This record gives sequence, C-alpha cells and structure tokens, in this order.
Amino acid sequence: MLMLFLGLGVSAAYGLLGSALILYLGGKEEAQLFFTAYTSSFKTILSLGLILGTALIVYKFQSAIPKTIETAFTETQLSATEYFVYKERFFSLFRSITFSAEFIVVAFVIFSYARFPLSTPGEVLMMIAACTQYALGVYVGRKLMYASMMLQSLLKAKVTRNLFRRRELDAINAYVNVASTLTLIFGYIHVIGYYDGPFRYDSILGQSIKPFLLVPVIIGTPVLLIFNFYPRTVLRKLYGQSIDFEARRLKKAMNNASLSLYEKRSYLIEFKRMYSEELRYSLKLTLSDLPIGITILIMALQSLMRR
Repeated sequence: MLMLFLGLGVSAAYGLLGSALILYLGGKEEAQLFFTAYTSSFKTILSLGLILGTALIVYKFQSAIPKTIETAFTETQLSATEYFVYKERFFSLFRSITFSAEFIVVAFVIFSYARFPLSTPGEVLMMIAACTQYALGVYVGRKLMYASMMLQSLLKAKVTRNLFRRRELDAINAYVNVASTLTLIFGYIHVIGYYDGPFRYDSILGQSIKPFLLVPVIIGTPVLLIFNFYPRTVLRKLYGQSIDFEARRLKKAMNNASLSLYEKRSYLIEFKRMYSEELRYSLKLTLSDLPIGITILIMALQSLMRR
C-alpha cells in the first residue's frame, strides 16, 4: 500500500509542479487549464498515480519470484528446464527499456495527433504523463509475462517433495494477482479519462485517431487476465504432483505397517481426497475474480461501437 500511495503522491506532485511551472511561463489562466485537464478532464492524476504505484510494487518485490522458486527447487532440478533463460529475461534492464521505449513512441504518435487542448508547455507536460503511463504499463505487463513463463517452465522439473504442505509457491500467485489487478484498474481509469477526454482532434487525422486511444486496454486486458489466471493452473499441476509424491511416500511407509490391504487403500484414498479438495479450494477460479477485467473490456468495446 505504501508503494501505491507513493505513486499517487508523485502523480499529485507532478500536477502541482507542472501547474507552478506553467503559472511562471504562461500565467494564471494557462496554469488553471492545465490543472483542470490533469485532474478532472483526463483524470491523469489517478491513472498515472495508479500505474506508477503498481510499477513500484512490481519492481520492489520482483526478487520474491525467483527466491520462492529457488527455495522450492534445487539448481539441478531447475537446470533441466528453461527457468534460468526466463529469469535472465525477467531481470533484463535492456529488454525493459527497449520494450517500454517502443510504446513511448506509440503513445507519442497517438497523442500528437489527438492533441491536448492546452498551450505548448501544458501539452508537453500532459504528453510526458501519457507516454509515461504507456511505458510503465508495458513494464508491468512484461514482468508479469516472464513471471508466468518462469513458473510455467517448472512443469518440466521433477517434484521430489511435498510443496503443497506449506504452500511454498503461493507467493508467486499473490505477486501476479496484485500486479495484474492493479493494472486492470489502471486500464479502467485510463479509458474513462482519455477516450472521453476533450482532445482537440484538429490534426490531419481528425477524430479517426480516437479509436487508437483504446489500444492499450483492448490489448492489455485479455493479456492481463491470462497472466492473472494462468499461474493458478500451473500451481495446481505442481501441487498435484506434490500430492502424488506424498501419496507414494506414504504408501511406501505403510508397507511395513501392520495394516490390512483394505485399510491401507482406504487411508491412501482419504489422504488424496483431502489434499485434492484443499487444492481445489485454495486455487479455484471464482467468479469474483472476473468482473473487473470483463467490465473494462466490455466498456472499451462499447465506447468504440457507440461512435
């Protein structure tokens, strides 16, 4: 929460400092127009703050994923998978900068043709804020993608102990769930603020550029939903293998116990049933997880179709 509040605080500070700068350069009226656009007309103060806070959370806690995985699996087990390849890409600063820079260019083109209804200094400041949102959104999405791929690579690793007993991989699911949910909320605010924002649309492309304002949410929402739910599927499989391993170990231990064959089978069946039910309960995909993403996507499509 502190990271999220810090992001919102930085966004608010950017709006105040921008207003002060425009007040100095262009006067009170231009400063008021910028502050109104930043806070209410385009809701940039919220969308920038949300994605900035989310990016800070993703950056601060990114080491939790490899730490969790490398605690649960040995280096030998991981070497038999593509885990280290995806780990290198996950932490690659060059890839993050390159990918974000590409979308900064995309944002610059879109907003250059949409045009903010402000003086040149105000338009520049709003452009910086808008491009930053694209860059940070892509940064978060890239991190989630490689986090999911690191987890997916573990399916090739041989499970040699019970990982489910202490839920040793749950931290990954929590990281992905928090980051993807916050990014989806950012997408909701972004669509409300920019698609219905009072752009000039006085460039050569006119209002034909308007549908491109929905590109981030149309592309990002399905991707984020996948990255939100896919880790659960992988965890279910890994934990299922853990349960099978524990059942085999228990069966071997009972071979020397003074129990009848019926009692041994009954005990094993009950053991697997209890573990499987607990697994389904802890990782099930509930309907309560779906509305945010579906609402954002439907809203984006409705906004596009009503024009």
